[in-house]
Amino acid sequence: MKKKKLNLIYFSPTETTKTIVKAIADGMKIHNVTEINLTKTENIKDYRFNQDDVVIIGVPVYSGRIPLIALQRLERIKANQSKAILVVVYGNRHYDDALLELKNLTKKIGFEIIAASAFVGVHSYSTVDYPIATDRPNNEDLQVAKNLGEQAFSKISGKYLEINVPGNFPYRERSPKLDVKPKTDLNLCDFCGLCKKVCPVDAITILENKIDIDAKLCIYCHACVKICPQNARIIDDERIVAFSKKLHENCQEPRPIEIFI
Repeated sequence: MKKKKLNLIYFSPTETTKTIVKAIADGMKIHNVTEINLTKTENIKDYRFNQDDVVIIGVPVYSGRIPLIALQRLERIKANQSKAILVVVYGNRHYDDALLELKNLTKKIGFEIIAASAFVGVHSYSTVDYPIATDRPNNEDLQVAKNLGEQAFSKISGKYLEINVPGNFPYRERSPKLDVKPKTDLNLCDFCGLCKKVCPVDAITILENKIDIDAKLCIYCHACVKICPQNARIIDDERIVAFSKKLHENCQEPRPIEIFI
């Protein structure tokens, strides 16, 4: 087998998707590995992959779809018969059309899909009051991810049928963007700047004694909420709180990982 290169491509504001993608990579016998974190705006550019490239592509699921910002960043990639393992990560409700959307996109830009998967991760709307899949991915999930990597590796040079995944087309309509943003308790905030660093859309501005979030840019991924060491981020929008409560009540039963290979 000609020496392959493994590329990890992910959009992962809270790093849950990143964790699963890297676990899949651990199961593959490829040591030449490059990470492309599309969550970071400085990494947004045109990427090209060839037949010697193997790519693991991971995205979270937002209301049953690929986040629009992640979709736009992935569309800048071009491939020439590069092998791809697809990953969507959802918060224990359902991934709906997201995996089919990712498959169709990656085929369009030139990838050959050798495996696809849907993993469960802690929901970005999970809170202390309304926890949603807080224990996912657990050690068993990560072992499944590693096993997937081993299985996918065995298919790289072989013949395989097209991977079929669940989903509908036309895709479900995107949920309307809410004009909301997390708030900051300035009595707790120490202006460390971690929130600004992790924001995937550069929506946060830090001044000498003020922090501002542009609600028009904010995608409500909650990365800034989850990383804050001072717990200075406040989620008080009634619609978001109500949605968290509904998910907490209706999504208690752990959903299984789904693998298509």
